[in-house]
Amino acid sequence: MNKLIIFALISSTILVGCSLKEANAKMSKENKQFTHSKKTLAIIKDDSLPEVDNRPIFQPKATISISPITFQSTNASITTEELKENVSEIRYHIWRKADGPESIKTFSSTDPANDFSFLFDTNEFSRKRGEYQVEAYAVQEDGLEKLLAKSTLTFQQHVPILMYHAIDEYNGLGLRELFVSPANFEEQMRYLKDHGYTFLTFERWGEINKVNKPVLVTFDDGMKNNLNAFWILQKLQDETFHPAATEYVIAGSIDNSPSQLSSADIKEMVDSGIFSIQSHTMSHADLPKVTNFEEELESSKEKIEQVTGRPVIAIAYPFGHVDPAVVEETKKYYQYATTTQPGEFIETGEPDEMLLMKRVRISNSTTINQFAAAVQSW
Repeated sequence: MNKLIIFALISSTILVGCSLKEANAKMSKENKQFTHSKKTLAIIKDDSLPEVDNRPIFQPKATISISPITFQSTNASITTEELKENVSEIRYHIWRKADGPESIKTFSSTDPANDFSFLFDTNEFSRKRGEYQVEAYAVQEDGLEKLLAKSTLTFQQHVPILMYHAIDEYNGLGLRELFVSPANFEEQMRYLKDHGYTFLTFERWGEINKVNKPVLVTFDDGMKNNLNAFWILQKLQDETFHPAATEYVIAGSIDNSPSQLSSADIKEMVDSGIFSIQSHTMSHADLPKVTNFEEELESSKEKIEQVTGRPVIAIAYPFGHVDPAVVEETKKYYQYATTTQPGEFIETGEPDEMLLMKRVRISNSTTINQFAAAVQSW
């Protein structure tokens, strides 16, 4: 019986080996210089990589170069250069980081004269933007793949930064359009949850191009009724949905007005892990008209940090008013600043753009269809 089992195993090995040889022979007959497939079952060849603490350390054997792209680009030319060995075919493994390695696709080039170049287009991934992982593998004569180089390719995502003020029923006092009813706010947040948006705050800005459908939910003025938004987001939170929001508070109003959030309110919101508390100046000053920038910008930051115990890195300009002098003062204390200029934000490389971020205003009259159109990012 043992002899029969051994014979069967040897036969299976021979058959598998024949299948691999046939597959490799078929690949070698491919005449196209550029091909791709949606999935890969690649066999990776490991060249006894050096290790640190029993972990292999990758040593690049080439350089991946990516053509300059603008914030509007939907494609880019990728090449592999500075090869340290002769290669006849390179296979690129590419996946979108927000979708994970399971979304991997392979692209092959047999064009050494042009550094194995090919034009990568986001159409391959349903035009989805964001950061892509790019790996170049040399295809060996035996069909095995050997990793040569790694890089990333980023197509900047559009980010709707939503702007709210009061989350309450309008009672006749103040501007009607600044009030969004709790029912409407909940419907809007459920829409974002159901459609796969990722809620971020400025502390997590570095994740903007690594997640699906990034969105920032912001509130100006630190109104007491924003607790309604806090409670709604708490209700929507579950094991797979993690809401986040940013409250811009007027530092001088903390514990000084019954209509404004108190220190206790702020601490509860921060401790929940849902809210980030940021600055709206000390007195809601019209910044282009003031000279006491240290009080309005620095002192407000310090006071909020004393209440929350967390760094304050962002500010919303009161009334949305800003000029070059205000930007110069603001950058001394903050990394991010939002305006009331309408539109989704996207990094373009312009000077001081992180201190002039656009927002999407959500008002009393905003319907759910208008809301859906306003947050559409591709």
